[in-house]
Amino acid sequence: MEMTPNAYNAWSIVLQVMIWTAMIATFIVYYLQLKAMQKGAIGQNILSLINFLQATNVRDARTSVLKSLKLKKYADWNEDEKREASLVCSNYDVASILILQQKLVPLEPFVSNWGPSIKGCFEICREHIAEMQKPENSGPHYWNDFNILYDEVIKHTAQPGSQEGLRE
Repeated sequence: MEMTPNAYNAWSIVLQVMIWTAMIATFIVYYLQLKAMQKGAIGQNILSLINFLQATNVRDARTSVLKSLKLKKYADWNEDEKREASLVCSNYDVASILILQQKLVPLEPFVSNWGPSIKGCFEICREHIAEMQKPENSGPHYWNDFNILYDEVIKHTAQPGSQEGLRE
């Protein structure tokens, strides 16, 4: 039995449609897999940043800043207290880089949960930051991302209905 040119063309079109459908379905599956992998990577990045911020020495330093240093003038801080303040400033500076510059983690969970701590630590350490940003020390770009994170927290807390928890 011979195939007519019209039948051949019809079968050829059906076969091409099946091939294209399979290719499109494959691309959709790959796209969904990519999205799932990206969500997994974001979840891992969030957990890593949480572990970074919740390290015992960092939590202790934040507690010291928020409870002890807020009661003292900057001129009265000793070297250990400045070291603790520096640890807090550098950790929030790195967090800001990961959140706002690199966009490795979303902003929301961090400003919602650590917002009051970020705000309080920045305000308490403001003079220390200014001292470290003097040209004879580390320069004006030192911890400048902590300032940017602080500004984001202020914007977030200015929004109606924002709820925050305090993380030390």
